[in-house]
Amino acid sequence: MSSRYNLNKIRRRKVSSSETEKTPVSSGRVRRPSNALEEKNLRKKTSVRPLYEPEPDSIIKRMKSVAGDKVSRKKEKAETERKSFGERKKDVSSGYSIKKGSKSSGKARKRRRDYSSAGVIAKWIVSIILIISIAGGVFSFGYYKYVTWGMPEVTKKMVQENYISTSPVSIKDMPKDLRNAIVSIEDERFYKHSGVDIQALVRSLIHNITTDSRQGGSTLEMQLSKNLLTSSEVSINRKIKDIYNAYGMDKVMSKDEVLEAYLNNIYFGKNAYGVEAGAQLYFGKHVKDLNLAECAMLVGITNNPGIYSNYSAAKGRQKVILRKMLELKYINQNQYNEALATEVYFKSEIDK
Repeated sequence: MSSRYNLNKIRRRKVSSSETEKTPVSSGRVRRPSNALEEKNLRKKTSVRPLYEPEPDSIIKRMKSVAGDKVSRKKEKAETERKSFGERKKDVSSGYSIKKGSKSSGKARKRRRDYSSAGVIAKWIVSIILIISIAGGVFSFGYYKYVTWGMPEVTKKMVQENYISTSPVSIKDMPKDLRNAIVSIEDERFYKHSGVDIQALVRSLIHNITTDSRQGGSTLEMQLSKNLLTSSEVSINRKIKDIYNAYGMDKVMSKDEVLEAYLNNIYFGKNAYGVEAGAQLYFGKHVKDLNLAECAMLVGITNNPGIYSNYSAAKGRQKVILRKMLELKYINQNQYNEALATEVYFKSEIDK
């Protein structure tokens, strides 16, 4: 060790003695190089690393200082966060705070997997429903076109030529309460739809699928088509034809004209068609002379003349009609109470 040190010392002394003009020495020690050129020359002459390294300039010092400050700030920030939150992690999927390494963290991971699986299943279900809906819509449209192919366009004259009633009356001679009663119980959205009430059709379809009872979604236009233009056959084809005719009626007839045709051909039993014939049959008076209680009772009979031609059954049905009119604000509470309290007699009851 000492011999190597002495050898290096001798080499430095040789260098220093050969270049006394450039690098004077004092006390036998090598002077610190003042610039890079001297350092380079010193390396070439001695072939060993000098004892002194050149001092970094001010720019290098500043760069190292800035880099060191950034590293220090990052370390301080990480340390602060570690102390603040400890060893707790936030479970993003479930919203619970879970300790690192705890049993509940395993449950959280399992819960996340369950949620992920449920999400995938839900997406598949929605996709299948969407595909079925699109396919069903395309098929339904195609079948609708197939059934209605070649059917004539509905006209007002076509409807009037197929009247069943032998004593039709103008809608002006029909009491407003009578018109409101039939709309309330048979087609409450009559003045809002365009011949076919999609909401009512969907509602009746769901009801018929999920329950044992049957509910119709036909509008007054569809019922008028069944009464005058198609038939009473219970089939999908007949329903589609009624839908086609209902749209056609809405294009060529006003709502009042549709209502007039419907009320003039509705069946009241005992071979009586139309509200004029019904008013004469049950009350022995013209339809224009009926009061609210009689209008509600007459409309109630149309649901099933075989049942409601009986007075006691008709009285119960009358209450249902009046309640529906009250619900839809065609009458107020006082009118409702007064109509219920009004004594209504069938002509058959009077003749006894």
